[in-house]
Amino acid sequence: MHTREQSSGTQSYRRELLSNQLWQSLNFGSKAAFLLLITPMMISRWGSLRYGLFALASSLLVSMALLDGGIRSLTRIQMADAWRRGDTESLQRSYTEGILTFASVSIAAVTISEALSLCGCLTAWFHLPAGGSGVLVLTVFCTAILMTSILMLEPLAAKGNLSTLKAANTWGAMAAIPVCAFLVFLGAGVGPVILTYAACMTLPNLIVAWSEGLFALLPWSELQRFRPATALRTLHRGFWYYLTTVSLIGKTHALTFLVSAIAGPAEAGIFYILLRFSEIISNVASTSSETSLAVLTADTNERERHDDFLQSWLHVALFSITGALMFLFLTGQLLRFWLHGEVSIPSHVGVGLALFGLSGAFSRVVVNTSMGLNLTRLGALAGFAEALIGMIGAFVGYRMGGLSGLLLGGSMGFLCLLPITSLISQRCGFHHVGSWLRSLVPLLPGFLLTGTLFYFTSQFHQVSIYLVAILLVGAIGFWQLKVIQNRITRRFSESP
Repeated sequence: MHTREQSSGTQSYRRELLSNQLWQSLNFGSKAAFLLLITPMMISRWGSLRYGLFALASSLLVSMALLDGGIRSLTRIQMADAWRRGDTESLQRSYTEGILTFASVSIAAVTISEALSLCGCLTAWFHLPAGGSGVLVLTVFCTAILMTSILMLEPLAAKGNLSTLKAANTWGAMAAIPVCAFLVFLGAGVGPVILTYAACMTLPNLIVAWSEGLFALLPWSELQRFRPATALRTLHRGFWYYLTTVSLIGKTHALTFLVSAIAGPAEAGIFYILLRFSEIISNVASTSSETSLAVLTADTNERERHDDFLQSWLHVALFSITGALMFLFLTGQLLRFWLHGEVSIPSHVGVGLALFGLSGAFSRVVVNTSMGLNLTRLGALAGFAEALIGMIGAFVGYRMGGLSGLLLGGSMGFLCLLPITSLISQRCGFHHVGSWLRSLVPLLPGFLLTGTLFYFTSQFHQVSIYLVAILLVGAIGFWQLKVIQNRITRRFSESP
Protein backbone atom coordinates (compact mmCIF):
# COMPACT_ATOMS: atom_id res chain seq x y z
CA MET A 1 0.00 0.00 0.00
CA HIS A 2 1.06 3.59 -0.51
CA THR A 3 2.41 5.43 2.52
CA ARG A 4 0.69 8.52 3.89
CA GLU A 5 3.57 10.66 2.58
CA GLN A 6 3.16 9.24 -0.93
CA SER A 7 -0.59 9.84 -0.80
CA SER A 8 -0.05 13.39 0.37
CA GLY A 9 2.49 13.98 -2.40
CA THR A 10 0.15 12.65 -5.06
CA GLN A 11 -2.73 14.77 -3.79
CA SER A 12 -0.46 17.83 -3.70
CA TYR A 13 0.68 17.20 -7.28
CA ARG A 14 -2.92 16.77 -8.42
CA ARG A 15 -3.95 20.04 -6.77
CA GLU A 16 -1.01 21.86 -8.33
CA LEU A 17 -1.83 20.32 -11.73
CA LEU A 18 -5.41 21.58 -11.53
CA SER A 19 -4.39 24.96 -10.12
CA ASN A 20 -1.76 25.40 -12.80
CA GLN A 21 -4.23 24.44 -15.52
CA LEU A 22 -6.79 26.88 -14.11
CA TRP A 23 -4.36 29.78 -13.96
CA GLN A 24 -2.94 28.99 -17.38
CA SER A 25 -6.44 28.88 -18.83
CA LEU A 26 -7.24 32.22 -17.18
CA ASN A 27 -3.89 33.54 -18.35
CA PHE A 28 -4.52 32.61 -21.93
CA GLY A 29 -8.11 33.80 -21.60
CA SER A 30 -6.85 37.23 -20.56
CA LYS A 31 -4.39 37.33 -23.45
CA ALA A 32 -7.12 36.14 -25.80
CA ALA A 33 -9.35 38.91 -24.45
CA PHE A 34 -6.57 41.41 -25.23
CA LEU A 35 -6.46 40.08 -28.78
CA LEU A 36 -10.23 39.92 -29.23
CA LEU A 37 -11.10 43.27 -27.66
CA ILE A 38 -8.29 45.50 -28.90
CA THR A 39 -7.29 44.06 -32.30
CA PRO A 40 -10.30 45.52 -34.20
CA MET A 41 -9.56 48.91 -32.65
CA MET A 42 -5.87 48.65 -33.53
CA ILE A 43 -6.59 47.76 -37.15
CA SER A 44 -9.11 50.59 -37.38
CA ARG A 45 -6.81 53.21 -35.79
CA TRP A 46 -3.45 52.10 -37.16
CA GLY A 47 -4.28 50.39 -40.45
CA SER A 48 -3.05 46.97 -41.56
CA LEU A 49 0.59 48.07 -42.00
CA ARG A 50 0.99 49.48 -38.48
CA TYR A 51 -0.92 46.57 -37.01
CA GLY A 52 1.52 44.32 -38.82
CA LEU A 53 4.33 46.17 -37.02
CA PHE A 54 2.55 45.51 -33.72
CA ALA A 55 2.28 41.83 -34.68
CA LEU A 56 6.02 41.69 -35.37
CA ALA A 57 6.79 43.42 -32.04
CA SER A 58 4.46 41.05 -30.18
CA SER A 59 6.04 38.02 -31.83
CA LEU A 60 9.45 39.45 -30.96
CA LEU A 61 8.31 39.79 -27.35
CA VAL A 62 7.74 36.03 -27.37
CA SER A 63 10.68 35.17 -29.63
CA MET A 64 13.13 36.89 -27.31
CA ALA A 65 12.79 33.84 -25.13
CA LEU A 66 15.85 33.01 -27.23
CA LEU A 67 17.70 35.30 -24.83
CA ASP A 68 17.10 32.56 -22.30
CA GLY A 69 19.96 30.49 -23.69
CA GLY A 70 18.49 27.47 -21.91
CA ILE A 71 19.18 29.19 -18.61
CA ARG A 72 15.64 29.13 -17.27
CA SER A 73 15.01 25.41 -17.84
CA LEU A 74 18.51 24.52 -16.61
CA THR A 75 18.03 26.63 -13.48
CA ARG A 76 14.65 25.02 -12.76
CA ILE A 77 15.95 21.48 -13.19
CA GLN A 78 19.06 22.12 -11.08
CA MET A 79 17.11 23.86 -8.32
CA ALA A 80 14.46 21.13 -8.27
CA ASP A 81 17.20 18.55 -7.85
CA ALA A 82 18.84 20.65 -5.12
CA TRP A 83 15.51 20.96 -3.25
CA ARG A 84 15.09 17.20 -3.41
CA ARG A 85 18.59 16.63 -1.97
CA GLY A 86 18.36 19.47 0.54
CA ASP A 87 21.51 21.05 -0.94
CA THR A 88 21.11 24.78 -0.27
CA GLU A 89 24.61 25.59 -1.56
CA SER A 90 23.89 24.09 -5.00
CA LEU A 91 20.51 25.78 -5.05
CA GLN A 92 21.99 29.23 -4.43
CA ARG A 93 24.79 28.67 -6.93
CA SER A 94 22.35 27.65 -9.68
CA TYR A 95 20.17 30.68 -9.01
CA THR A 96 23.16 33.06 -8.94
CA GLU A 97 24.71 31.80 -12.16
CA GLY A 98 21.34 31.79 -13.92
CA ILE A 99 20.47 35.40 -13.06
CA LEU A 100 23.88 36.86 -13.87
CA THR A 101 24.31 34.89 -17.09
CA PHE A 102 20.93 35.98 -18.34
CA ALA A 103 21.74 39.63 -17.56
CA SER A 104 24.92 39.32 -19.65
CA VAL A 105 23.05 37.82 -22.61
CA SER A 106 20.35 40.52 -22.40
CA ILE A 107 22.90 43.34 -22.58
CA ALA A 108 24.44 41.76 -25.67
CA ALA A 109 21.03 41.32 -27.34
CA VAL A 110 20.00 44.95 -26.80
CA THR A 111 23.35 46.13 -28.20
CA ILE A 112 23.07 43.94 -31.31
CA SER A 113 19.45 44.96 -32.00
CA GLU A 114 20.39 48.64 -31.76
CA ALA A 115 23.26 48.12 -34.19
CA LEU A 116 20.98 46.36 -36.70
CA SER A 117 18.48 49.20 -36.38
CA LEU A 118 21.07 51.93 -36.96
CA CYS A 119 22.44 50.26 -40.08
CA GLY A 120 18.93 49.82 -41.54
CA CYS A 121 18.96 46.01 -41.63
CA LEU A 122 15.72 45.54 -39.69
CA THR A 123 13.81 47.89 -41.98
CA ALA A 124 15.16 46.24 -45.14
CA TRP A 125 14.68 42.65 -44.00
CA PHE A 126 11.07 42.96 -42.83
CA HIS A 127 9.79 45.87 -44.97
CA LEU A 128 9.08 47.98 -41.88
CA PRO A 129 7.33 51.35 -41.97
CA ALA A 130 9.05 54.52 -40.71
CA GLY A 131 10.15 54.16 -37.10
CA GLY A 132 9.49 50.43 -37.12
CA SER A 133 13.05 49.39 -36.31
CA GLY A 134 13.03 51.58 -33.19
CA VAL A 135 9.89 49.79 -32.01
CA LEU A 136 11.62 46.41 -32.37
CA VAL A 137 14.68 47.61 -30.41
CA LEU A 138 12.37 48.88 -27.66
CA THR A 139 10.70 45.47 -27.62
CA VAL A 140 14.04 43.72 -27.11
CA PHE A 141 14.82 45.98 -24.15
CA CYS A 142 11.38 45.48 -22.57
CA THR A 143 11.63 41.73 -23.05
CA ALA A 144 15.00 41.59 -21.30
CA ILE A 145 13.48 43.27 -18.22
CA LEU A 146 10.36 41.09 -18.31
CA MET A 147 12.27 37.83 -18.64
CA THR A 148 14.61 38.78 -15.81
CA SER A 149 11.58 39.23 -13.56
CA ILE A 150 10.31 35.78 -14.63
CA LEU A 151 13.69 34.15 -13.99
CA MET A 152 13.63 35.62 -10.48
CA LEU A 153 10.60 33.42 -9.71
CA GLU A 154 12.27 30.12 -10.68
CA PRO A 155 12.76 29.04 -7.02
CA LEU A 156 8.95 28.78 -6.82
CA ALA A 157 8.76 26.72 -10.02
CA ALA A 158 11.55 24.44 -8.75
CA LYS A 159 9.41 23.66 -5.71
CA GLY A 160 6.58 22.66 -8.05
CA ASN A 161 4.60 25.86 -7.36
CA LEU A 162 4.30 26.84 -11.01
CA SER A 163 0.74 28.10 -10.55
CA THR A 164 2.03 31.14 -8.63
CA LEU A 165 4.02 32.21 -11.69
CA LYS A 166 0.98 31.69 -13.90
CA ALA A 167 -1.17 33.72 -11.50
CA ALA A 168 1.24 36.67 -11.61
CA ASN A 169 1.35 36.53 -15.40
CA THR A 170 -2.44 36.40 -15.53
CA TRP A 171 -2.92 39.49 -13.37
CA GLY A 172 -0.47 41.36 -15.57
CA ALA A 173 -2.26 40.32 -18.76
CA MET A 174 -5.61 41.36 -17.28
CA ALA A 175 -4.29 44.77 -16.25
CA ALA A 176 -2.87 45.34 -19.74
CA ILE A 177 -6.29 45.12 -21.42
CA PRO A 178 -7.92 48.38 -20.21
CA VAL A 179 -4.65 50.32 -20.06
CA CYS A 180 -3.55 49.49 -23.61
CA ALA A 181 -7.08 49.90 -24.96
CA PHE A 182 -7.20 53.40 -23.48
CA LEU A 183 -3.86 54.25 -25.09
CA VAL A 184 -4.98 53.03 -28.52
CA PHE A 185 -8.25 54.96 -28.12
CA LEU A 186 -6.26 58.14 -27.40
CA GLY A 187 -4.21 57.62 -30.55
CA ALA A 188 -0.98 56.23 -29.09
CA GLY A 189 1.40 54.50 -31.47
CA VAL A 190 2.79 50.98 -31.44
CA GLY A 191 5.85 51.80 -29.30
CA PRO A 192 3.98 53.22 -26.27
CA VAL A 193 1.52 50.32 -26.35
CA ILE A 194 4.33 47.74 -26.37
CA LEU A 195 6.12 49.54 -23.53
CA THR A 196 2.93 49.69 -21.45
CA TYR A 197 2.08 46.05 -22.09
CA ALA A 198 5.55 44.93 -21.00
CA ALA A 199 5.32 47.06 -17.84
CA CYS A 200 1.95 45.50 -16.94
CA MET A 201 3.42 42.01 -17.37
CA THR A 202 6.56 42.76 -15.33
CA LEU A 203 5.09 44.47 -12.26
CA PRO A 204 3.17 41.44 -10.85
CA ASN A 205 6.34 39.32 -11.06
CA LEU A 206 8.21 41.88 -8.97
CA ILE A 207 5.38 41.95 -6.43
CA VAL A 208 5.43 38.14 -6.10
CA ALA A 209 9.23 38.14 -5.81
CA TRP A 210 9.02 40.71 -3.00
CA SER A 211 6.22 38.91 -1.16
CA GLU A 212 8.07 35.57 -1.35
CA GLY A 213 11.34 37.08 -0.16
CA LEU A 214 13.18 36.29 -3.40
CA PHE A 215 14.98 39.63 -3.55
CA ALA A 216 17.10 38.38 -0.65
CA LEU A 217 18.32 35.54 -2.88
CA LEU A 218 19.50 37.83 -5.68
CA PRO A 219 23.27 37.62 -6.16
CA TRP A 220 24.17 41.25 -5.43
CA SER A 221 27.36 40.21 -3.63
CA GLU A 222 28.46 38.07 -6.59
CA LEU A 223 28.53 40.87 -9.16
CA GLN A 224 32.20 41.69 -8.68
CA ARG A 225 33.28 38.03 -8.77
CA PHE A 226 31.19 37.14 -11.83
CA ARG A 227 33.27 36.49 -14.95
CA PRO A 228 32.43 35.89 -18.64
CA ALA A 229 33.80 32.36 -18.24
CA THR A 230 31.03 31.65 -15.71
CA ALA A 231 28.39 32.82 -18.18
CA LEU A 232 29.87 30.70 -20.97
CA ARG A 233 29.98 27.67 -18.69
CA THR A 234 26.33 28.16 -17.73
CA LEU A 235 25.29 28.57 -21.37
CA HIS A 236 27.24 25.44 -22.27
CA ARG A 237 25.43 23.42 -19.60
CA GLY A 238 22.11 24.81 -20.76
CA PHE A 239 22.71 24.24 -24.48
CA TRP A 240 20.25 21.37 -24.89
CA TYR A 241 17.57 23.27 -22.97
CA TYR A 242 18.30 26.27 -25.17
CA LEU A 243 17.88 24.17 -28.27
CA THR A 244 14.34 23.31 -27.16
CA THR A 245 13.58 27.05 -26.86
CA VAL A 246 15.03 27.76 -30.29
CA SER A 247 12.89 24.99 -31.73
CA LEU A 248 9.71 26.25 -30.08
CA ILE A 249 10.22 29.81 -31.30
CA GLY A 250 11.34 28.69 -34.76
CA LYS A 251 8.13 26.81 -35.49
CA THR A 252 5.80 29.49 -34.06
CA HIS A 253 6.50 33.21 -33.71
CA ALA A 254 9.56 33.21 -35.97
CA LEU A 255 7.14 32.38 -38.79
CA THR A 256 5.65 35.87 -38.35
CA PHE A 257 8.97 37.31 -39.48
CA LEU A 258 9.14 34.78 -42.32
CA VAL A 259 5.78 35.98 -43.62
CA SER A 260 6.83 39.62 -43.24
CA ALA A 261 10.05 38.99 -45.16
CA ILE A 262 8.07 37.36 -47.99
CA ALA A 263 4.91 39.45 -48.15
CA GLY A 264 5.31 42.40 -45.77
CA PRO A 265 3.94 43.36 -42.32
CA ALA A 266 0.28 43.50 -43.36
CA GLU A 267 0.24 39.79 -44.27
CA ALA A 268 2.31 39.05 -41.16
CA GLY A 269 -0.43 40.70 -39.10
CA ILE A 270 -3.02 38.26 -40.44
CA PHE A 271 -0.76 35.30 -39.71
CA TYR A 272 -0.15 36.61 -36.19
CA ILE A 273 -3.91 36.50 -35.51
CA LEU A 274 -4.08 32.90 -36.74
CA LEU A 275 -1.00 31.97 -34.70
CA ARG A 276 -2.52 33.33 -31.49
CA PHE A 277 -5.68 31.34 -32.20
CA SER A 278 -3.60 28.17 -32.62
CA GLU A 279 -2.00 28.84 -29.24
CA ILE A 280 -5.38 28.37 -27.61
CA ILE A 281 -4.94 24.72 -28.59
CA SER A 282 -1.22 24.29 -27.92
CA ASN A 283 -0.23 26.56 -25.03
CA VAL A 284 -3.28 26.22 -22.79
CA ALA A 285 -3.34 22.48 -23.25
CA SER A 286 0.36 21.86 -22.79
CA THR A 287 0.69 23.73 -19.51
CA SER A 288 0.09 20.44 -17.67
CA SER A 289 3.30 19.10 -19.20
CA GLU A 290 5.19 22.05 -17.69
CA THR A 291 3.99 20.98 -14.27
CA SER A 292 5.17 17.43 -14.87
CA LEU A 293 8.70 18.57 -15.76
CA ALA A 294 9.81 19.21 -12.16
CA VAL A 295 7.66 16.37 -10.78
CA LEU A 296 9.12 13.73 -13.12
CA THR A 297 12.60 14.90 -12.18
CA ALA A 298 11.86 14.03 -8.55
CA ASP A 299 10.05 10.71 -9.19
CA THR A 300 12.04 7.72 -7.98
CA ASN A 301 10.33 4.75 -9.67
CA GLU A 302 8.48 3.75 -12.80
CA ARG A 303 5.09 3.61 -11.09
CA GLU A 304 5.30 7.23 -9.98
CA ARG A 305 6.45 8.35 -13.42
CA HIS A 306 3.59 6.44 -15.05
CA ASP A 307 0.92 7.99 -12.84
CA ASP A 308 2.31 11.53 -13.06
CA PHE A 309 2.74 11.40 -16.84
CA LEU A 310 -0.73 9.92 -17.32
CA GLN A 311 -2.35 12.76 -15.38
CA SER A 312 -0.49 15.33 -17.45
CA TRP A 313 -1.19 13.59 -20.77
CA LEU A 314 -4.93 13.28 -20.17
CA HIS A 315 -5.23 16.95 -19.22
CA VAL A 316 -3.30 17.99 -22.34
CA ALA A 317 -5.44 15.80 -24.59
CA LEU A 318 -8.71 17.06 -23.12
CA PHE A 319 -8.02 20.74 -23.66
CA SER A 320 -6.10 20.50 -26.93
CA ILE A 321 -8.57 18.25 -28.77
CA THR A 322 -11.53 20.35 -27.60
CA GLY A 323 -9.82 23.50 -28.88
CA ALA A 324 -8.91 21.84 -32.17
CA LEU A 325 -12.53 20.81 -32.76
CA MET A 326 -13.71 24.37 -32.17
CA PHE A 327 -11.33 25.87 -34.74
CA LEU A 328 -11.88 23.04 -37.19
CA PHE A 329 -15.53 24.02 -37.57
CA LEU A 330 -15.83 27.65 -36.44
CA THR A 331 -12.69 29.56 -37.48
CA GLY A 332 -14.19 31.26 -40.52
CA GLN A 333 -17.37 32.29 -38.73
CA LEU A 334 -15.52 33.64 -35.71
CA LEU A 335 -13.08 35.68 -37.81
CA ARG A 336 -15.82 37.18 -39.99
CA PHE A 337 -17.88 38.16 -36.98
CA TRP A 338 -14.91 39.50 -35.04
CA LEU A 339 -13.13 41.59 -37.71
CA HIS A 340 -16.23 42.62 -39.69
CA GLY A 341 -14.66 41.67 -43.01
CA GLU A 342 -11.61 43.98 -42.61
CA VAL A 343 -9.25 41.01 -43.03
CA SER A 344 -9.50 38.43 -45.80
CA ILE A 345 -9.94 34.92 -44.40
CA PRO A 346 -7.85 32.16 -46.01
CA SER A 347 -9.79 29.17 -47.32
CA HIS A 348 -9.73 25.95 -45.27
CA VAL A 349 -7.93 27.81 -42.48
CA GLY A 350 -9.76 25.81 -39.80
CA VAL A 351 -8.07 22.56 -40.81
CA GLY A 352 -4.67 24.21 -40.72
CA LEU A 353 -5.29 25.80 -37.33
CA ALA A 354 -6.47 22.53 -35.79
CA LEU A 355 -3.46 20.54 -37.02
CA PHE A 356 -0.97 23.29 -36.21
CA GLY A 357 -2.31 23.61 -32.67
CA LEU A 358 -2.42 19.87 -32.02
CA SER A 359 1.13 19.37 -33.28
CA GLY A 360 2.26 22.18 -31.00
CA ALA A 361 0.60 20.64 -27.95
CA PHE A 362 2.06 17.21 -28.71
CA SER A 363 5.51 18.74 -29.16
CA ARG A 364 5.37 20.50 -25.79
CA VAL A 365 4.36 17.25 -24.07
CA VAL A 366 7.21 15.28 -25.63
CA VAL A 367 9.92 17.90 -25.05
CA ASN A 368 8.90 18.78 -21.46
CA THR A 369 8.56 15.11 -20.53
CA SER A 370 11.95 14.26 -22.04
CA MET A 371 13.59 16.95 -19.89
CA GLY A 372 11.88 15.60 -16.78
CA LEU A 373 13.07 12.06 -17.62
CA ASN A 374 16.69 13.06 -18.16
CA LEU A 375 16.34 12.67 -21.93
CA THR A 376 17.03 16.35 -22.56
CA ARG A 377 19.60 15.90 -25.31
CA LEU A 378 17.45 13.49 -27.33
CA GLY A 379 14.35 15.61 -26.75
CA ALA A 380 16.17 18.74 -27.87
CA LEU A 381 17.45 17.07 -31.04
CA ALA A 382 13.99 15.70 -31.84
CA GLY A 383 12.45 19.12 -31.22
CA PHE A 384 15.06 20.82 -33.40
CA ALA A 385 14.40 18.38 -36.24
CA GLU A 386 10.67 19.01 -35.81
CA ALA A 387 11.19 22.78 -35.99
CA LEU A 388 13.44 22.52 -39.04
CA ILE A 389 10.99 20.33 -40.95
CA GLY A 390 8.13 22.53 -39.76
CA MET A 391 9.78 25.74 -40.98
CA ILE A 392 10.60 24.20 -44.36
CA GLY A 393 7.06 22.87 -44.59
CA ALA A 394 5.68 26.30 -43.65
CA PHE A 395 7.73 28.03 -46.36
CA VAL A 396 6.73 25.53 -49.04
CA GLY A 397 3.13 25.50 -47.79
CA TYR A 398 2.89 29.30 -47.98
CA ARG A 399 4.19 29.32 -51.53
CA MET A 400 1.65 26.68 -52.54
CA GLY A 401 -1.41 27.60 -50.48
CA GLY A 402 -0.92 30.90 -48.67
CA LEU A 403 -1.46 31.07 -44.93
CA SER A 404 -3.56 27.89 -44.83
CA GLY A 405 -0.75 26.03 -46.57
CA LEU A 406 1.74 27.51 -44.12
CA LEU A 407 -0.21 26.15 -41.14
CA LEU A 408 -0.56 22.72 -42.71
CA GLY A 409 3.07 22.52 -43.75
CA GLY A 410 4.26 23.85 -40.41
CA SER A 411 2.50 21.04 -38.54
CA MET A 412 4.29 18.22 -40.36
CA GLY A 413 7.39 18.36 -38.19
CA PHE A 414 5.67 16.43 -35.40
CA LEU A 415 6.63 13.21 -37.23
CA CYS A 416 10.21 13.78 -36.05
CA LEU A 417 9.05 13.38 -32.45
CA LEU A 418 7.73 9.84 -32.83
CA PRO A 419 11.05 8.02 -32.21
CA ILE A 420 11.59 9.60 -28.79
CA THR A 421 8.06 8.79 -27.69
CA SER A 422 9.14 5.13 -27.54
CA LEU A 423 11.83 6.00 -24.98
CA ILE A 424 9.34 8.04 -22.97
CA SER A 425 6.93 5.09 -23.00
CA GLN A 426 9.64 2.79 -21.64
CA ARG A 427 10.62 5.19 -18.85
CA CYS A 428 6.97 5.71 -17.85
CA GLY A 429 5.89 2.07 -17.91
CA PHE A 430 3.81 2.08 -21.10
CA HIS A 431 4.04 -0.89 -23.43
CA HIS A 432 4.31 1.33 -26.52
CA VAL A 433 3.15 4.67 -27.93
CA GLY A 434 -0.26 3.17 -28.77
CA SER A 435 -0.93 3.06 -25.03
CA TRP A 436 -1.04 6.87 -25.06
CA LEU A 437 -3.95 6.73 -27.50
CA ARG A 438 -5.73 3.92 -25.67
CA SER A 439 -5.69 5.98 -22.49
CA LEU A 440 -7.95 8.50 -24.29
CA VAL A 441 -10.78 6.01 -24.91
CA PRO A 442 -12.87 7.16 -21.88
CA LEU A 443 -12.80 10.69 -23.31
CA LEU A 444 -13.99 9.76 -26.82
CA PRO A 445 -17.75 10.11 -26.12
CA GLY A 446 -17.17 13.65 -24.94
CA PHE A 447 -15.07 14.49 -27.98
CA LEU A 448 -17.77 13.06 -30.27
CA LEU A 449 -20.43 15.19 -28.59
CA THR A 450 -18.21 18.28 -28.79
CA GLY A 451 -17.40 17.78 -32.47
CA THR A 452 -21.05 17.19 -33.35
CA LEU A 453 -22.11 20.29 -31.45
CA PHE A 454 -19.51 22.49 -33.15
CA TYR A 455 -20.44 21.11 -36.58
CA PHE A 456 -24.12 21.94 -36.22
CA THR A 457 -23.25 25.34 -34.73
CA SER A 458 -21.16 26.12 -37.82
CA GLN A 459 -24.32 25.92 -39.95
CA PHE A 460 -25.70 29.06 -38.28
CA HIS A 461 -24.53 32.65 -38.13
CA GLN A 462 -26.02 33.89 -34.86
CA VAL A 463 -23.68 34.92 -32.07
CA SER A 464 -26.13 33.68 -29.44
CA ILE A 465 -25.90 30.16 -30.87
CA TYR A 466 -22.11 30.28 -30.71
CA LEU A 467 -22.23 31.34 -27.07
CA VAL A 468 -24.68 28.57 -26.14
CA ALA A 469 -22.50 26.02 -27.93
CA ILE A 470 -19.39 27.15 -26.03
CA LEU A 471 -21.25 26.91 -22.71
CA LEU A 472 -22.42 23.39 -23.54
CA VAL A 473 -18.91 22.38 -24.56
CA GLY A 474 -17.67 23.78 -21.26
CA ALA A 475 -20.11 21.50 -19.43
CA ILE A 476 -18.92 18.52 -21.47
CA GLY A 477 -15.32 19.43 -20.69
CA PHE A 478 -16.10 19.59 -16.96
CA TRP A 479 -17.66 16.13 -17.17
CA GLN A 480 -14.58 14.81 -18.98
CA LEU A 481 -12.35 16.38 -16.34
CA LYS A 482 -14.28 14.49 -13.67
CA VAL A 483 -13.78 11.29 -15.67
CA ILE A 484 -10.02 11.92 -15.64
CA GLN A 485 -9.92 12.61 -11.91
CA ASN A 486 -12.05 9.56 -11.08
CA ARG A 487 -9.83 7.36 -13.22
CA ILE A 488 -6.65 8.60 -11.58
CA THR A 489 -8.16 8.27 -8.09
CA ARG A 490 -9.28 4.70 -8.79
CA ARG A 491 -5.88 3.80 -10.20
CA PHE A 492 -4.13 5.27 -7.17
CA SER A 493 -6.36 3.41 -4.70
CA GLU A 494 -5.81 0.09 -6.49
CA SER A 495 -2.02 0.42 -6.74
CA PRO A 496 0.13 -1.58 -4.31
